[in-house]
Amino acid sequence: MTRDLDALTARTFDVLVVGGGIYGLTIAYDAAQRGLSVGLIERHDFGSGASFNHLRTIHGGLRYLQTLDVSRARESVLERRALVTIAPHTLRPLPFALPLARSLTRGATAMRAGFALDRMIAGDRNHGVLPSHALPAGYVLSKEDALARFPGLDARGLAGAAVWHDYIAAEADRLTLSFALAAAAAGAVLCNYVEADAIVREGQRAVGVRAHDAVTGRALDLAARLIVNATGSRIDALLAPHHSATQLPMLKVMNLVTRRAAADAAVGGRSASGRTLFSVPWHGRALFGTWEADRVYAPDDQRVERDDVAGFIDELNEAFPGLALTRDDVTLVHRGIVPAVAANGHVSLEGHDHVREHGPDGLEGPLSVVGAKYTTARRVAERITDRLLVKLGHPKVLCHTASTPLPGGGVRDLSKTLMAARKVAPPDVSEASLTHLTAAYGSRCHDVLRLCADRPGLAASVGDGSPVIGAELVWAARHEMVVTLADAVIRRTP
Repeated sequence: MTRDLDALTARTFDVLVVGGGIYGLTIAYDAAQRGLSVGLIERHDFGSGASFNHLRTIHGGLRYLQTLDVSRARESVLERRALVTIAPHTLRPLPFALPLARSLTRGATAMRAGFALDRMIAGDRNHGVLPSHALPAGYVLSKEDALARFPGLDARGLAGAAVWHDYIAAEADRLTLSFALAAAAAGAVLCNYVEADAIVREGQRAVGVRAHDAVTGRALDLAARLIVNATGSRIDALLAPHHSATQLPMLKVMNLVTRRAAADAAVGGRSASGRTLFSVPWHGRALFGTWEADRVYAPDDQRVERDDVAGFIDELNEAFPGLALTRDDVTLVHRGIVPAVAANGHVSLEGHDHVREHGPDGLEGPLSVVGAKYTTARRVAERITDRLLVKLGHPKVLCHTASTPLPGGGVRDLSKTLMAARKVAPPDVSEASLTHLTAAYGSRCHDVLRLCADRPGLAASVGDGSPVIGAELVWAARHEMVVTLADAVIRRTP
């Protein structure tokens, strides 16, 4: 995957996707796989916005059963299964434990009923999944067993614990990037650090986008029959001049990466506000989330505000007595601006995706999409590509992105992949690095390791305690469209 600005301007695309987060990338991949000519531009780096700032969990929609939203729960089950099928190397099963009180709605009886319903709608959750990634059904533990197994649970008023399994994406940014690599392999032309400035129209129809290269300042005119606006919180930036803005409210969400050692499970707790928060293990550290703002934010307001962090820490210490988390424990603040629901003076996270065509607004050609859920982005892309095919008058083509392995995802046994990596790796590559390499690159880890043959120094770790080796940075620069140092050390490697 190389950055080629001339390839962006050399043709009229069937579809131009503006936005390179998980939604834009999955749409570009699906559309290209189904035979459409596709271009994609992203104003920063791929997956650097809200797609970077999430809790790293791929969940099966158990929470939707609280409101009996069976269709959304079922979709989540299928998409969780799809992701672990096409990229098993990036995901690991993870137990989740939530404290139960003596309550009709939050007690053991309610959870047992929820788990019974989940077994019905998720009975095929492990169909085609590697044995190492099979997920057991949920169950309820007594108070004594819960505290013995999950000591991080709040013991106050504890009547037991609900336990279920989802996946943790230890290499979440590699998973996002895999969709970019897959789109490029399917023929899409992708470029990061290209910002769309305006939609170009002829009469009532949009015919392209005027953009510029953020690296050189070069002006770019991009032509397309259809435009997909997948710019996340900035969804209205291109639409407002054409009186077609969605006017969706946005709020800020936040997760905290800490220096605290992580447990081997995700543990939930409830703050005084009633919010359920989780401590999730990520690269050996405890990751806490998710905090939501109580007001609407501007699309580009990514500031880390001291009062917000302090308030979040207070909530965490309420939810997890004995945690005693301080600001000095926080090493990284994940934050993103995501769609919200605003009603009666209250703002909350929007769980549904929004897809809108702008013909009724007098602007033919663009289609806008914004969502707040990572797990189901692939399915949203499938639905959108179905619509694009119809709008283009293209013959119907079935979607195969739920079953086609992503780059590196053709792994049928992770232990054998690790053993094969040991055989080609130089002797000074540590076991921790080999484990990381197989999780990050899957079956493609051999390509990275081969760089060490000519330059043995690339086998060394880039820093004390880091599993990343120098060859990964070289590989990223040559093959993964790295433009800045941050691209290489934050999103291509952990």
